[in-house]
Order: sequence, then C-alpha cells, then structure tokens
Amino acid sequence: MSSSWSEFRRAFDYSSSRLNRDLTGEEAARPLSAEGKLPTVLCFHGFGGLPLEIRLAFDEARAAGLRARAPLLPGHGERPSTLAKLRYEDWLAGAREVFDEARSQGPVILIGLSLGSLLATELYLSAPGDVLGLGILANAFWLREPMPGLALGLVQKLGLPDFGMAKFASDIGDEQARANHVSYGIQPVQAAISLRAAGQRLRDELFRVHCPTLILHGARDRVCPVANAWRVAERLGSDDVRVVVLPRSHHIITRDSESPQVARELREFIARIRTTS
Repeated sequence: MSSSWSEFRRAFDYSSSRLNRDLTGEEAARPLSAEGKLPTVLCFHGFGGLPLEIRLAFDEARAAGLRARAPLLPGHGERPSTLAKLRYEDWLAGAREVFDEARSQGPVILIGLSLGSLLATELYLSAPGDVLGLGILANAFWLREPMPGLALGLVQKLGLPDFGMAKFASDIGDEQARANHVSYGIQPVQAAISLRAAGQRLRDELFRVHCPTLILHGARDRVCPVANAWRVAERLGSDDVRVVVLPRSHHIITRDSESPQVARELREFIARIRTTS
C-alpha cells in the first residue's frame, strides 16, 4: 500500500476525536415510543443518523393518537467505529425486531428516510399483508453520482480496506437546522457500500409493492438524486402512489425549510390510510 494512501486513510480514520464523536446518551439518540390506537406507525432514520431525523413522522403519528415507534438502528447513537463493524443486514435485523413486535399487535404503517426507506420497503416485502401503507422519504435506491455512488463503487472494485469518510455537515439547506443537527461526523465506507448494494438489489423488487405509497424528495438532495422519486414511482406495483418534490429541500427533508409541508403530507397520508383500513 502506498504511503499516500496510508496518509489519506489516517486523515479520515476513526481516531479523530472531533469527527469520531460519542453520541451515547444524547437526547437525540434515544428511541421514540408512544402508545395509542392501531395501526402502529414505524419510523426509521437514515445512515449515520438518529431518531431525531424521523421525529417529524413519529410526532404526526402520535398527534393522530396512534401507536408509534422510531427505533435507534444498530450501530447508531454511539460512535462511528461501532457503525463500521455493521452492515445493512444488521440494520435490517434491528428494524425487523421492532416490526415483528408491531405487527403482532395489528396492522402497520412504515415510514423511512434514506437508509430507512430501504428498510421500510424490505420489511413490507417480507410481510405485505401486515402493512397498510409505505412512506418513502429521500429514498436511497440510487446514490448521487459521482459522490457518493461512484466513489463507493470504486472503493469496492479496488478492494480497499475500510476507512471513515469525513462528513463536515449534514445535507440540510436550512442553516439553523443544519447547525443543530446531530449525527456522526464520519461515515464508514464499507458500511456505506453495503447500503448501496441493498439499494441496487431492492430496485428490482419494487414491482412487488402494492400498498398505498407516499414518495417525498428534496429537489436539492446531494446524497440521493431527486430523480429517485420518479424512478421508484415508475417501478412500484401499486396504483396508489403520491410523489411530492420539495423545491428548496436537501436530503434530510424532515428537518429542512419545507418540513411543515412534509409534516402535512405525512399527516394526510396517515389519516387516509387509517380511515380506509
């Protein structure tokens, strides 16, 4: 291995105290839970994020008097070095545990942001009869090119060892929300590659989705291209699909300047689904 590569890896490894922030005990890292009527609304956050990212959906479900859960996915809410040891299958296993508990009580509505959109879709596909509706926010079935999609593909093709890529700011347009957003400062590359692979695999399964689906995406998303919204809509097997593109929003649409519109869309979606169930 060249000395230049070693220097690059050291610059973005998990040893940086500033980037390798310990989030254990942070208020934003706590899973969210509320009791109420069925259906249960399950809300899944994104890669390297926390339940704070998806609290908007959780709050709408709770305000509607419904049972709601927003779990902390495995490897999150601790340190990036913890996340680096895990892969998509581990996050799915954590999400499935919550899903299985919820569907044992009755029907479920699934809502996911970014990585969470993949998990929500996969859970639906595993038990479609238990899911009333699917909310896909800032979906990660495709990643933006050349960064991060092409870069992750290159790392995988070259067989490079794992390292942490610095993330100096979350993709949120609103300055105040971006400054207050809590997430990991490093994204483990091999873990991210597993996310990319899951998105590639699940694209070909979207035709099996037949439930009412809400697709929300920011037009200025720098992580997952806005074209994802239409790509997913075209592949779904459902004839009940609503697509909304938010013109001023970036990736984390639940915390950006158009979050009130996101809340309204989620509120109306949940109300319609529970009424027709």
